[in-house]
Amino acid sequence: MFKNFSPGLFFAMAAITILIFTPYIMLLQPMFQSFFFVKPEDQDVFLINPITLRLIIGASLVFGVMFGLLAYKRTKVIYGISLLLLVIGGSMAYYSTQNYLKISNEQIERNFLWMNDQYEWTELSEVYYEYVVGANKGEVKLITKSGDSFVIKEKELNSSAKSYIYQYSNQNGIPYIEREKLN
Repeated sequence: MFKNFSPGLFFAMAAITILIFTPYIMLLQPMFQSFFFVKPEDQDVFLINPITLRLIIGASLVFGVMFGLLAYKRTKVIYGISLLLLVIGGSMAYYSTQNYLKISNEQIERNFLWMNDQYEWTELSEVYYEYVVGANKGEVKLITKSGDSFVIKEKELNSSAKSYIYQYSNQNGIPYIEREKLN
């Protein structure tokens, strides 16, 4: 029954396997990311960005299409397209590991795709928490002494992250101001 190797069957099974295991990859990715890409002893809060799960789904779909194409036909053009899809899917999988918010007693760091905001608490002059009553559309705005600022949307935070931001800003003498967001 299994005496002859069939590349088409192999690639079809690889595509199906990737698509079946995508939900499990999505569940295990935060643990994988915190274990392999950041030092756990340096953080109090480590949160992944919601876009990470979309990137994992996208990478899995790209890999599934790549293996599906290889299962259908194997020509030079298909191999070229597959190589391009492999690079795109690999890039999406890599960038899914680069989206996080890390809060420690020394600094706050947010990586979002290719942007990196990293500030020590001593560099900050003010912290604003602006919220909309009855909605989940608030944001934390951190302003540095040099006038730079970056915003963390509320959908990227949980209650412990907001609590640690409040706690560390008070420990470092940084004014923490809560106010209702206008508009």
